[in-house]
Amino acid sequence: MSFELFLRCLTGGLALTVVLLATPASAEEFEITIHHAELQEVKISPHVGDTISFVNHADIAHNLYLTYEDGQVETLDTQPPRTIKRTVLKQVGHVVVRCWIHPIIRMELDVVGK
Repeated sequence: MSFELFLRCLTGGLALTVVLLATPASAEEFEITIHHAELQEVKISPHVGDTISFVNHADIAHNLYLTYEDGQVETLDTQPPRTIKRTVLKQVGHVVVRCWIHPIIRMELDVVGK
């Protein structure tokens, strides 16, 4: 192998290493179970970009929504029994999860930055 080819390979390898080191950490996924009229109590520390999966183990439909600290609301639409709804957390701050159909269902999260 010529020295010039060796340098090209070495330079390409270094560039690849830099790209890999600059890649952001992967997001986490959390799973929360919905029982009849309550959300599973969990202690999680989610970050912006993490995914939360809500698994409906109840025999009734639910319709969860998230309210962010700035008032933005994200609805996950109707969730029939034995289905999963996913959301990616979009903002830092306090988030309240509730059900449009069953207002007694409530969960609070504090989302932090990466």
